[in-house]
Amino acid sequence: MKRDWDLIRTLLVEIEGLGIGQHFTPHDFAGHSSEAVTYHIHLMGQAGLIEWANHPWNGEPVVIAKSLTLAGHDLLDIIRDGDIWSTCKAQLQERLGGVSYEALMQFNLASRQQRTAALNGNAAFK
Repeated sequence: MKRDWDLIRTLLVEIEGLGIGQHFTPHDFAGHSSEAVTYHIHLMGQAGLIEWANHPWNGEPVVIAKSLTLAGHDLLDIIRDGDIWSTCKAQLQERLGGVSYEALMQFNLASRQQRTAALNGNAAFK
């Protein structure tokens, strides 16, 4: 199964919105099968983006998402805005041929450095 960054983004937003004591159980979601959602929750857990666990349900293990980690919040801060996300994906696809977690973090750092330099060049902020 291929990694789907749009699904990861959608899941991060959904998991962030959970209340205390709530959890997200994989199901058909945002046009994706429960198998795809399960796979992506597993990937997000491996990457340290979410707190997650396997729970037995009718004798089968079910992966659940509990909350975002600090890294998950940081990533969501980068990709939350739809326009910025579309631009970021397009630029990374063009430059690197795809999107990776490391590339997203580097893109964010470069963007922040550009904004800081622009602010420092503006006399109103000196």
